Amino acid sequence: MKSRLIRILSSVMTVILIITAIPLPAAAAPGFNQLVNASTEIIMVNEGNYTTVVRDDVGAVSLGKICWHATNALNLLKEIVSLNPSQALNILGASLYNEIVTRTSWEGRIVTKAEAAALSVLLGTSESRYVQDKTAWKYISEYVQHGIDLGITEPEALVFFADFENQNGRTGAANYYYEVMGRFGRVNLATLYECSSKNSRRTRTYNFCATINWNDYSSSPSYETDTVAPEISNVAVTDITSEGYTVSCNASDNEGVIAICFAVYYKADGSDTAKWYRQEGSDSAVFTMKISEFGNRSGDYCTYIYVFDNAGNYTYAELNVITVPEAEPATPPLSVTVTSGGKAEVGGEIRWRAAAADGSGNYQYEFNLYRDNVLIARRDYLDYSDYPVTIEKTGSYHVVVNVRDTENGTTASVTSSNIDIFTPITINSFIATEKEASIGQSVTFVLDAADGEGELKYSYTVYKDDEIVFSSEFSDNYKFLYKINDYGIYHVTATVMDSRSQVVTVRSDEVAVIRPLSAENIAFSKAYAVAGQEVTCSADVLGGTGAYTCVFSIYCDGVLVMTSEQLDTSEFTFTVNQAGIYTASVEVTDAGSTVTTADGGSMEAAEKAARGDANCDGKLTAADARYALRCSAGLDRIEEAVFYAADVTGDGKLTAADARLILRAVARLETL
Repeated sequence: MKSRLIRILSSVMTVILIITAIPLPAAAAPGFNQLVNASTEIIMVNEGNYTTVVRDDVGAVSLGKICWHATNALNLLKEIVSLNPSQALNILGASLYNEIVTRTSWEGRIVTKAEAAALSVLLGTSESRYVQDKTAWKYISEYVQHGIDLGITEPEALVFFADFENQNGRTGAANYYYEVMGRFGRVNLATLYECSSKNSRRTRTYNFCATINWNDYSSSPSYETDTVAPEISNVAVTDITSEGYTVSCNASDNEGVIAICFAVYYKADGSDTAKWYRQEGSDSAVFTMKISEFGNRSGDYCTYIYVFDNAGNYTYAELNVITVPEAEPATPPLSVTVTSGGKAEVGGEIRWRAAAADGSGNYQYEFNLYRDNVLIARRDYLDYSDYPVTIEKTGSYHVVVNVRDTENGTTASVTSSNIDIFTPITINSFIATEKEASIGQSVTFVLDAADGEGELKYSYTVYKDDEIVFSSEFSDNYKFLYKINDYGIYHVTATVMDSRSQVVTVRSDEVAVIRPLSAENIAFSKAYAVAGQEVTCSADVLGGTGAYTCVFSIYCDGVLVMTSEQLDTSEFTFTVNQAGIYTASVEVTDAGSTVTTADGGSMEAAEKAARGDANCDGKLTAADARYALRCSAGLDRIEEAVFYAADVTGDGKLTAADARLILRAVARLETL
């Protein structure tokens, strides 16, 4: 470890080099060191403190007073470790210590909770504080110098700029400076803040800078001055049980104790597995170690106490190995369980069976039989653990079984679950008064139910095409009237409940509400066509019974030109054979021999498409050029009947030249 004298000389030389590298401000302005000290204070307010560890800060660890990130954090730790390797190894354990010494990059390194606890202890040492103060001074001096180099002269603006660069890096800070300069033509505290996001950090920093009292900051950097380590006293280990132990101690320091830490590990696992427990700001501490945090293992545990003061000085005490005894195995108490089986109805037999455990193994059983919570029978203590009962009345039955250990006299008791034995509800029928109905008609559903316990209640749920459309509350009505308001297949489920809350559900017959057969929305697949093109005529067939067939009649200018065969689909594809206005008629026949006819549709047809009308819509537009181009590229396929219309160059091929010529014709630069 470097001596204090060497560290101080090194710090002074660093400060001298930094100071000689920059132009001095005017005499009335704060000195460079004051600028750095003020910047350091607000950056620490915004970032953290000496012992801060952010396990995952945007994909990697950040730590320390200005939250060094990723590899910068690793490099800081390397220097701290180098000042006192044995101390660092003792705190970190071999695995984490070796990683810090050997690794060259911590990009993407996220630390575990246990690693973060150990790192926080290391960061609280005097060596760490010295390295953090020195490194922070170097970093923040560079931030301030960067602002001066860019031309910022207002001291408060330099502090604001330094905090911004700490968070956003040198390039981000430079871009920020030029953004402010470009927007306002000057860079000072007011324009820097106005051009910022004005989030909580920027606002906090602005308020700090606007009210700086420069006399509060030393004109030279100062590192640790307190070298007196704290003291530990009155260490006591108490309450050693099979679950753990308690450690207590007192601590004192000339400048005040900042934290008392306990490090504990299972001896057989080694110090790398130590768990850290920290108690802040007190001169005494009590810590209870629970083996539940160490896999519930009894045996030898190692415990260390660390005490830190405000300057990072620390003292530690190694306690003797503490042995946690094994818990004495508990003797299970006498216990009993009960099961039942048999025929749960009047006249049937139910057999309750008890089973005792633990104790001596010699048991006797007493059975107490209850109906509706009233004791109706008892069988005194016997070795026999079965209890058969013939059920004579309806009710809710259970038994209470008492068992006693005949050797040691201990007893146990258990109550069985209830077995309900009631007269079941009988459903004789549930019928609909109609098998078929029409819209607006009311259908009655009649339920014939009997038996059960007490008065019966009824609830009804209506389904249309197996989807619920209505539900009723329970009532006394065994008849249910429902008004049909839509086409579909209906059925109703009835739920019957008696006074004992027994329920039975039954489904009614189906009621069919058939929509009349109709054909609608007759249409052609094209609004404009030419002779030789294929066109599909379709219709929407609704209602009717079962499967249907269609016959299409196609008319041109009112004259029948073709008739389809009887089709089992509602579409008919045909080839246009002449020019004119096309309409259609469709005759539909369903499985019940119902026949309906509908007319409709309209399509204009020409003998041939006009030159350039590639998409055959009867118009010459840019869409024709686009379609011709897609066809030339193989993205669309043009029908043979209109190929001549797109081949405007007449070369027997469809190319980009055709698309270009069509486009020129649309713009009236060419005549086709």
